[in-house]
Amino acid sequence: MFKKLLARRNEEPVFLIMVLLLAVIAIYNWIVALLALILIVGAYVLTRKNTTERNREISQFFDAISQSVDQASTYAVQNLPIGIAIVDMQSSLCWANSVFRDWVGDIDNDQKLDHIMPNLNIDKFWGKFGYFFEHIGERYYRVVYKYLQTEGTDEDNYLILYFEDITETEIQKMNCIASVPVFCDIEIDNMEEVAKGMSAVQQATLWTNVNNCLLDELTAVDGFIRSYGNEKYFACLSRKALDTLKEENFSFLEKIRMIHTVNRIPVTLSVGVAAFPEEVMTAGMANFNELADKARAGLDLALGRGGDQVVVYEEDGSPHFYGGKTRSVEKNTRVRARVVAQAIRELIDTSDCVLIMGHEREDYDSIGSAVGVAHMARLVGKPVHIVVSKQTDAICRLEKQILDVPEFKDLLISAETAQDLCNNQTLLFIVDTHRPDMTVSPELIEKTDRRVVIDHHRRSSDFIKKPLLTYTEPSSSSTSELVTELLQYYQEDVELAKIEATALYAGIIVDTKNFAVQTGVRTFDAAAYLRRSGADPEIVRELFSFDFDTVRDRARILADAKIADGIAMASCPPGIQNASIIAAQIADTLINIDNVSASFTFYELTPDCIGVSARSKGDINVQLVMEALGGGGHRTVAGAQLKGRSLIEAQGDVMTALHEIINKSKENDKE
Repeated sequence: MFKKLLARRNEEPVFLIMVLLLAVIAIYNWIVALLALILIVGAYVLTRKNTTERNREISQFFDAISQSVDQASTYAVQNLPIGIAIVDMQSSLCWANSVFRDWVGDIDNDQKLDHIMPNLNIDKFWGKFGYFFEHIGERYYRVVYKYLQTEGTDEDNYLILYFEDITETEIQKMNCIASVPVFCDIEIDNMEEVAKGMSAVQQATLWTNVNNCLLDELTAVDGFIRSYGNEKYFACLSRKALDTLKEENFSFLEKIRMIHTVNRIPVTLSVGVAAFPEEVMTAGMANFNELADKARAGLDLALGRGGDQVVVYEEDGSPHFYGGKTRSVEKNTRVRARVVAQAIRELIDTSDCVLIMGHEREDYDSIGSAVGVAHMARLVGKPVHIVVSKQTDAICRLEKQILDVPEFKDLLISAETAQDLCNNQTLLFIVDTHRPDMTVSPELIEKTDRRVVIDHHRRSSDFIKKPLLTYTEPSSSSTSELVTELLQYYQEDVELAKIEATALYAGIIVDTKNFAVQTGVRTFDAAAYLRRSGADPEIVRELFSFDFDTVRDRARILADAKIADGIAMASCPPGIQNASIIAAQIADTLINIDNVSASFTFYELTPDCIGVSARSKGDINVQLVMEALGGGGHRTVAGAQLKGRSLIEAQGDVMTALHEIINKSKENDKE
């Protein structure tokens, strides 16, 4: 029992109690008490000695354990399969473990990490925690950042970066994405025109050459292609193959054009391509029906822009254009015109009211084609009105001619009046444009569900949404030519009024520069039909006449024009009357100068909006230049409106876009 008492942790109180008991014993027998005291003191000394030794051993044991733990912790931090780096407010490296240094190479402390980590945004990450992805060399990392706040100043705080190597996973992801299917809708633009006049053997040889070329080019990138109709194909590629074709600028278009034909007309293709955005694929929300529809929409857009090109709907959902080097080929067949005319007749029959509008600041093609469509509605007894902006001299002059005819008294109305007339059964025709923001009243488009688009401009990406019918022919000289053809198939014995035929004739005249540009066989056929219908050249001459002040203004603008490196540029002074018309005339004049490849004339629409009229002899595609600035048009005739730009800024923007198009064309030619 004594031994057990000595072994207890709190032995000192026991000894004190014993001393008190001995004091009591000493009262009765001091000798026994003295002996007992000596024994107790000896036992206490012995116990203290043993306790001290035991504590020393325990302390040594725990010191050894602690040292081992520190060594293990240090080793673990230095050799974790995760890189660790600590940076300060200046993104300077303060400390990093050996794994991080092995991954990024030899790097000194206090060296900034910005040069190897572009996504390291200290200002954005400071005081926060989260993660971002980083690509360093050939490795991919998921970087988790955590803010470390100390008791010192803000400069003494740090950002801890934890690097997780996800290279293998990322490579697998990229391989999967590269293998995702891409749909291609392909159509031969002009096989009928090319094969015309060929023998059966020559046609069969041509078909074989075109098919073999397509098959060889697409199977070379492990693609699948099948014909599903006359002159139509469907192909399936991988995204990797698509990237390869894009790098080559879809070189098979050129190879198809190089196929020998008897009549020397090159065969051209239009291709629509659609690929899933990466976020759609990773989310597992791929819809192949939508992808096929997107490819078809791309094909329609390529055809609407004149063919001989590829339209690719890429990651951002917007179309990107490749090819388009050749001029639009005039269609010899009028089958489509006949079909469209009958479809328009049915749509008008089922409507309560017909409204027609063109682009703002109408020219004679816009108002002339509108007058032609109005005649279609009048033939079946439907109320019809043309929505006009009354912002140009063309409207004023033609309006005087129209108002002289009693039945046309209420034909021209404002956009505000048109909006009041709208209902669910109103049919809206948009002529000479297909872009909502360029129409007389974009709000009117939003108020109508039944829309028909008739245009001759190369199609742009911002097309009017969900029209009931679209009739676009970029090879046509003008929208007035298209409407004239439609009138001939609309019904038998169409009799145009003199002013109607004259308005359509004026539209053809203005867009062909008096039959000098963009003119084909069908253009002259349409003009001949209008002349037989009563079109008066004298009225047209009067419409295009101008006063002495206009002549003087044109002379002043031409005198100040500048020509450099085959590019002519001129500017209309602010406040000039009919600036858009004069600018177009100036651009036409400049392009006829020797050694001028392209001409640009600038004019002020509003104090913060500059208009541009662009012309080309064909070597430079001014349509692409204007599209880069939000405009559009044809290869040789185009225009744009630059909002929020001064005259100097607009000129700089045009030259920048022009040089980019020229340089890109040169690079493609080298390839």
